[in-house]
Amino acid sequence: MPLTIAWYGFDDPAYACARLRVLEPANALGPAVRLLAGAVPHGPGHRVRTDILDAADLLLIQRYFPSPATAPVLEAVFASGKPVVYDTDDDWTAVPPGHPFAPRMAEILPHILETARRAHGVTVSTPVLAEVFRPLNPRVRVVRNFLPDALWRPVPPPDRPVVAVGLAGTPSHGPDLAPLAAALSGLAGTPGEKVRFVFFGCTPPAGTFPGATTLPFAPDYAAYAARLPRLGCGVGLAPLADTPFNWAKSPIKWMEYAAAGMAGVFADLPPYREVVEPGVTGLLAGPDPAEWREAVSRLVCDAALRRRMAGRAMEAVAAGHLLSAGAREYLDAWTRVAAGGPL
Repeated sequence: MPLTIAWYGFDDPAYACARLRVLEPANALGPAVRLLAGAVPHGPGHRVRTDILDAADLLLIQRYFPSPATAPVLEAVFASGKPVVYDTDDDWTAVPPGHPFAPRMAEILPHILETARRAHGVTVSTPVLAEVFRPLNPRVRVVRNFLPDALWRPVPPPDRPVVAVGLAGTPSHGPDLAPLAAALSGLAGTPGEKVRFVFFGCTPPAGTFPGATTLPFAPDYAAYAARLPRLGCGVGLAPLADTPFNWAKSPIKWMEYAAAGMAGVFADLPPYREVVEPGVTGLLAGPDPAEWREAVSRLVCDAALRRRMAGRAMEAVAAGHLLSAGAREYLDAWTRVAAGGPL
């Protein structure tokens, strides 16, 4: 019999958070899991169902579903007597002021924390997040983000005379890029540096990268996974501001860039320190913009290094970060909570 999970989350089913943490793992597990949607997109909002509680073995509450508006639903969830797991891949206690979710945090954070406290288990994507939630609930387990290889088809590094340096991400990464823009933009006009810039979803500060290719954000994760490898970028940028919110992020960008044939330069912060072997599967750069310029220039000027690094990164991803193998971690965590055992 499959494990039947009633899933309550407000992320669009096409978006990355829903795909990475729920839908793609469930798809990879095939008949072992049956997923019932408790929050169904309906017009500008959602229709929330409680009629599925009786059929479920496990109730999964995700991310920012807890709020004043959903408090009655959550009371029904906890009153059902069914095991409840709360899942998140963001640190809601540390949302920076400029983030799109910041205006709502004062209203919904108490509900998120109370849900995590009452849950029979909490699953998170990184060790940093586990430490955030452990004081609330000792039944915390890290279930990593994996690259959904059903969506990503690895491509070889591009071989082009002008190296495309790309940054792919949501518009919320603008503050991460801004401190580096002046140092990096000058590379395009430096003699001997055959380089152009591509921004996919994250627009650079106005006037900083003349001639750059700027593409709109693709909220559909499957469409994003199909398009990024086709952009022909040889180098990928993954800057992050040094904030507690970013410390809790997962290294999914490293995996995506590797699948797209890109050698990456990554912020020297916890998400990437955990996976990047410096000089082998990527480069790490600190807060000094000059470090980023030097790292990008090194990869642009050394084609052999660039291609070797991209290849080694994909080897590392294939060895331990593909969802086809890692989905069992999700099933194990879900099954343990459903059975009332320790995580």
